[in-house]
Amino acid sequence: MRKKKMNNCFVTKDYNIFKKTRGNRPINALHVDRIKKAIANKDLKLPIYVTKKMDIRDGHHTYQARKDLGLDIYYIVMESDQPFDMATINANRKGWTYNDHLNFFCTYQRKDYMVFKSKVKQYKMPIQEALTIFEGVGSLNSDTVNSFKEGRFKIKSGRLTEFDRIAAEMTYINNVLDRDKLKRGFIRAYLISDKCPNWSFSRFKAAIKSKGAKLLGAVSTEDYVNQFQNIFNSGLTNDKKVRLTRFFEDKEYETEQRVIN
Repeated sequence: MRKKKMNNCFVTKDYNIFKKTRGNRPINALHVDRIKKAIANKDLKLPIYVTKKMDIRDGHHTYQARKDLGLDIYYIVMESDQPFDMATINANRKGWTYNDHLNFFCTYQRKDYMVFKSKVKQYKMPIQEALTIFEGVGSLNSDTVNSFKEGRFKIKSGRLTEFDRIAAEMTYINNVLDRDKLKRGFIRAYLISDKCPNWSFSRFKAAIKSKGAKLLGAVSTEDYVNQFQNIFNSGLTNDKKVRLTRFFEDKEYETEQRVIN
């Protein structure tokens, strides 16, 4: 098999020709130190990725480590100059968190991401759970996650109003429990409950006033689901009760969709 020689890889010690990409996550000194130690053990001369204008798209920490050590910078010049390529490169890596991706696109004034970030801050909600609510799904799949990380996230019609409704209901319950932040297990359990037939927030709101203490010992999603059912069904006839635990165990919430008026 004939091998094709690539001519877009270079090496230099002129550190000043490189520029950091606007919106990139802050340099983590501990990560830079780890790279330095790895280089000291064995220098693999791993390249960074840059645009034709020398904007670093991937390898900010590697660049900083090699610069600090006074070593050559190996770099590959990419064909594309799009800053959003950096988010795409990091979408399937462990380095960038959800928050890194969110902040990156907010830096470039992506309206949907800016609204998303304001809601996460307003309700003190984990990003993954907020994304689940905005997407109107029972759980996140890889396509949804990658779309968010690569800059394709869009708030669909009606979802912002629905997000505020669900978040406000959860916040009310959280305040009854005298808690500061919405916990992940609690959020997931409530999203499942909200999709369950016969579920009514007004009914749960009335019941929790006298039975909210049952939730204080809950930790996992399953714990919350069980207690939500016990609180909701207290004093109701069978035809008005929710079968929440079965709904959860059978994963019916993955296909059940609430109609948005």
